[in-house]
Amino acid sequence: MQKEGLRERKKKQTRQRICEVASSLFSAKSYANTTVDEIALIAEISKPTFFNYFPSKVAVLHALLETIDDQFVIYISDELKREASTEQRLTHLMSRSANYINREPELTRMILVEGLGGIGNAEQSRSRFTQLHEAMGMVIKAGIEQGDVRSDFPADLLVQTIVGAYLYALLNWTSNQGYNLNQQLQDTASFLADAIGPRQ
Repeated sequence: MQKEGLRERKKKQTRQRICEVASSLFSAKSYANTTVDEIALIAEISKPTFFNYFPSKVAVLHALLETIDDQFVIYISDELKREASTEQRLTHLMSRSANYINREPELTRMILVEGLGGIGNAEQSRSRFTQLHEAMGMVIKAGIEQGDVRSDFPADLLVQTIVGAYLYALLNWTSNQGYNLNQQLQDTASFLADAIGPRQ
């Protein structure tokens, strides 16, 4: 495996610093009231350097949204490494996701709400949903192999149902301050596990 060079490490560090500064500013001032100039100033880079990494402020927002998706995929990978039923995997996965989101709920809510605009971008949406679909597909495949997921419907349909329920729960949470995301996702996991379980 080729070692990462100093130049690549510095580029990653600069990109990460931009995202961290933007997160702090979005949280403190809101996305709308944050400017690229402010992000560049606090990140200690020039404005042209900012544009070397991100073409716009909204691109930073989409990078932050991708981080949420990436974390969900990491949790899926973790679940597949342990011996568990599909219901246990889904319940633990949903719980971990809710806990991650609730670490910084207002920032995450803002990222999700503002990021909904990206749904209109076919390429970005396709990339995002493909990643989630493929990762959840591995959970369904493992469940079919261990006999606790039904095989009388296409696996893709089961994946679509699970990912859709997860994203819809997040959508509800963004618009309802009293929405208990952890409880709703755990209830969703239990219902889905029953729905995709083998028929008697």
